[in-house]
Order: sequence, then C-alpha cells, then structure tokens
Amino acid sequence: MGRLFQLLLKNGGFVTLIFVELFCFIIIVKYNTSQAVIWANTSEIFGGRLMERRQKVTDYFGLQERADSLARVLDSLQARLANARVMQFPLRDTFFSISFDTIYGVDTIRRKSIRPEYDFVSGKVVENSITNANNWLLINRGRTDQVAPHMAVVSPQGVVGIIRHVSDHFSIAMSVLHSQTRITASLNKVGAFGSLVWQGGDPSVMTLKDISKHFQDRIKPGDLVSTSGYSVMFPKDHPVGTVISAPSPDPGNPHFLVVQVKLSQDMSNVSDISIVRNLYTPEIDSLKSRIKQ
Repeated sequence: MGRLFQLLLKNGGFVTLIFVELFCFIIIVKYNTSQAVIWANTSEIFGGRLMERRQKVTDYFGLQERADSLARVLDSLQARLANARVMQFPLRDTFFSISFDTIYGVDTIRRKSIRPEYDFVSGKVVENSITNANNWLLINRGRTDQVAPHMAVVSPQGVVGIIRHVSDHFSIAMSVLHSQTRITASLNKVGAFGSLVWQGGDPSVMTLKDISKHFQDRIKPGDLVSTSGYSVMFPKDHPVGTVISAPSPDPGNPHFLVVQVKLSQDMSNVSDISIVRNLYTPEIDSLKSRIKQ
C-alpha cells in the first residue's frame, strides 16, 4: 500500500492531468450537441468493430460444436434417405400401382408395413493408409458409440471400408483398398451388379467383377456405380464411383466381365465419415445361420 501512495505522489501531476482531461471531455460531450453526435457516431463505429471481432472469436471457438451438430444432422438425413430407398414398395389394387416411400405421407398401411433399417454414427478418420496391399483406417468411434465389427463405413462422397476391430472409443476399419474387401455394387443404368474389389496399384480405381457378359454393349464409360442393397452392411444406392473404360472379359471366367471403376471418394483424403448400423443385423445373421446348419 505504501508503494502505491509513493507512486501516486511521484506521478501526481500526470494523474491529475488525466482526470482533468477526462472531466473536460465529459463536459464537452454532454453540453455540446455537435460534439455529442461525433462521439456517439465514433463510439458506435469502434464499438461495432469490437463486437464484430468478439463475435468472430466466439464463432471460431464454437466451430467444433457446430461441426458436430452438422454431422449429427447429416447422419439423420443419411439415415432417412437410406431407409426411404429400402422401404419403397408397390401397393397394387385393381386399377393403380402406387410407390410409397418414408419421406412423404402418413398412411396407416405404410406405418404398419415398413420400418427403419439403418442408423448412422458420425466420426472422423484418425489414421489412414493407401500404399500397402492391405490398408486400414483408425476411426474415433468405438463400442461406447454402439459401433461393432462388420459395420459399413461411408462418406458423403462414397464407400470407405468395413469395421473389423473395436475398442471402447476407437475402431479399425478394413479400407476398400484391401485385398479382402468385397462390396456388392451395381451399375445404375443397366441394373447389373457384381463384386467390387481392389487389385492393387492405383488407389483411386477398383474392379467390378462378376458382371454378366450380355451387358457388355450396354456399359459405357461415365456410367454411375452405387451400392446394390444386396448387403446387410451397405445401404442401397450409396455412391461408389463411375465406369472409366469399356468392360473386358474376365480372364478367370469368360462368361463374365470386369469393369474398371474410379472411386468417387478420394481415399487419400478421407476425414469425415459415417458408420452404418443395420438395426436388423442380429436377426438376419440368425436366419443365415440356419441355412448353414
């Protein structure tokens, strides 16, 4: 306290000058209209700039929360879209054939006849490889997020991989760029489907095999390829890529064709993903086990 008094005594003249200047400034602004207007405009300009910068700082630190919120919205929309594609069915009477989906309408028949099949869990890729014969991805979602092995991993752009190993907070997915990956995909225009595999080499190109030979003249470069829906893991019509060349005979089976497909998802730049959870996987697996028995 003594040092404070000494400081004030030592700089008393300067402190007094500051107080007098402030007092004069207040008197001038208060009792002169033009100066008051100038002060109001100036304070409004600088105050607005200060508040704008403050808002930018606040928005910057809230970006992660916004990103998480948008990811949850995207998952909800993807789930609705995937379920709508799966649940469309024809209702036929004597005169009409009507196709229902889950996005529009609320009729009693549909509520009783169809149900959601897929759910989506958003996440991020922590580690990724594309240079090996068998590539993997590490994802920041695990058992506590209801992630389990054999779930599909997709991005808004395309297919990414399949979950293989899970811990409480992380999971490892087998990339589409893995020698053991098999994804059932179809050619949108002709409706033919086959098995999508990676045969090494270019990480942006995969091979669609087991396409019947009679489709040869109907498959053209640029045709879209998407998931077929004939899989418990991947929902129907999720983008895969495009055909990049005319089909060629399969060297191992002359009755079938192989088609080169350019992936729509750049596997060297995968970040935001969604893990697809089929709500009926246990029931479907139980039925399939009876066939094996």
